[in-house]
Amino acid sequence: MGRNKRVMEKIEDPTSRQQTYSKLKDRFVKKADELAILCDTDVGLLMFSPTDQVTSYSSRGSVEDIMLRVVNRYGNPYRQPNPNEQHLMQSLTQSKYAGQMVDKIAIVEAHEAELMKLNQRLREAQEKMRYYEPQVEKISSVQEADACQKFLMSAMEQIQRSKVASVNPEDASYAAGTSRGNKP
Repeated sequence: MGRNKRVMEKIEDPTSRQQTYSKLKDRFVKKADELAILCDTDVGLLMFSPTDQVTSYSSRGSVEDIMLRVVNRYGNPYRQPNPNEQHLMQSLTQSKYAGQMVDKIAIVEAHEAELMKLNQRLREAQEKMRYYEPQVEKISSVQEADACQKFLMSAMEQIQRSKVASVNPEDASYAAGTSRGNKP
């Protein structure tokens, strides 16, 4: 079975138009990438969606670099003089640098967000460490005092079991059973 051939006319339904654009856009970018790899060519692709979102692809460098190459092709005998050429070149160059700055800003913002997460984790870990290294003068609530007491009692039981185990290995199982409330 063959595919149904699509009639080439504008899709009137905006939702269907956007869905079709999204599907075909990815295919165009994939084909542009294949062309660049297989034929070792510089490919620049610039698309605007029905909702004015920009999709750009360039095989090497940026789309602005490829556009600047088009503007700078003096060896082309078919090249028509463009009165706005200087302005166009300046705009493309500014756009290129602005795009690079936006990319760098995005990287910095991502690093800042990661740093904030890590600092939050550090504060939480430091807060938890207060329970493991209690300083009596810094205990500020009954809950903190209870947590410190439980930690110290648990640590003392563990030390006691270690002492018994090092003195007499047979008594270690007895000490472990009695510390948990089990009777022999």
